[in-house]
Amino acid sequence: MCPMSAAHPRYRLFCGGMVFSLVCSLIASAQNARETAPLQLYLFSATPTEHTDKTYPAILYRVSVDRKLKAVREVVSQAEGVRLVQAWTDAIFVDSPPVPATFVSIIHTNDPLRQDRVKFNPQGLNLNNSATVIAQTQLASSSQLLPLLAGFSDPAHLRGNLVSVPSNLSELGSRLKIDTWDEYASLRHQGSQGGPALVAGLIGSISGQNLAMSVYGHSIVIDGLPPELRATGREIVPVIACASQQYLVLLVQRTREEMSSPNLGDFRELFVHDRTQDRWKILRTDGNSSGFRLFSQWLTTIVGMWNPDHKPSPGRENERNSSTDRLPNVQQEYATFSGRWNWKPGILVLQNLADGRKIRIETGQEDSEVLVIQEDAVLYRVNDTIYQAKIAGDQLKDPTIVVKDEDVPEIHWVFWSK
Repeated sequence: MCPMSAAHPRYRLFCGGMVFSLVCSLIASAQNARETAPLQLYLFSATPTEHTDKTYPAILYRVSVDRKLKAVREVVSQAEGVRLVQAWTDAIFVDSPPVPATFVSIIHTNDPLRQDRVKFNPQGLNLNNSATVIAQTQLASSSQLLPLLAGFSDPAHLRGNLVSVPSNLSELGSRLKIDTWDEYASLRHQGSQGGPALVAGLIGSISGQNLAMSVYGHSIVIDGLPPELRATGREIVPVIACASQQYLVLLVQRTREEMSSPNLGDFRELFVHDRTQDRWKILRTDGNSSGFRLFSQWLTTIVGMWNPDHKPSPGRENERNSSTDRLPNVQQEYATFSGRWNWKPGILVLQNLADGRKIRIETGQEDSEVLVIQEDAVLYRVNDTIYQAKIAGDQLKDPTIVVKDEDVPEIHWVFWSK
């Protein structure tokens, strides 16, 4: 109670001012606490089910004190399931598989507890599964999901509408834009996550001396072509493995004849464009059927070899061999999808595109992947365990276990946030 008489107007004003000042102080203290709070690790578990009828939930986790996963929130329910996940810097987009698809869920890496679901297909048009990409406009810092929609009146799928779904929350009244095709010019693509799902690169096209994306009759130039692919005299299908503002990583799709050749080789040649220097170089990578993912200057490789005989990869016996409504049978998924066609020896390779450093991690487990590289910290997953290590020159130092739990095999995306 105020020490003066509460009946006097001056004293009531005095007390009210004290309360107001106290509230402002508490708000400021909370804001300062958030700004100075240490970064926490968030882990996102999702099982894309494009090739199966069964669906699983998508869950955002943190790590508990006993190194187990602690659920923060369910992003997508088990009934809804996950068709695909696309991630870029500020946002993770989660698209669910019901046909026709109608909404996308967004995880904001700077505010992971915020629930954000955007309805982008109110008319219930068909969704073209093969052409959903991440693009980042030059005019804003937010990333955008670009789903392509084709109407039922167009059975040949020769036309369609582009719907841009931005992660930017500052324009809630006008978040959806239609047919902004030029946004493809700023395409950003992190690459392929690990796990048993089949994840293809983005198929490009050649337009004169340029690399383009050709969709529904629209041809949008993404970049130039490396000198080795200009005027070759043969038909070439370029595949965009990764694309950021600084680097574009390109490879050439093999023909059927090349894939059936006994002399396929044990490596791939990648064409890397340093966009800041406008300089192309050829990078030789391990494996002839590998997966690639880009983290800033580091290109990571899940080494894979073409496997027409379907021989099992190392470590399959360690994988989960049963399923529930919440968790898939990892062993069966590998035997059915990516592990059926790719023999994975359990080798991860980190290559620095700026200075040429190369780091090799031998896990002996096909279900392995690099989850994130931030400054000199690396998080990588080996089956149901996630490790953190420090980059020291061309070596990894001091690996420690971050988390070990039953849902870890479904975690393919991690980030730090306050």
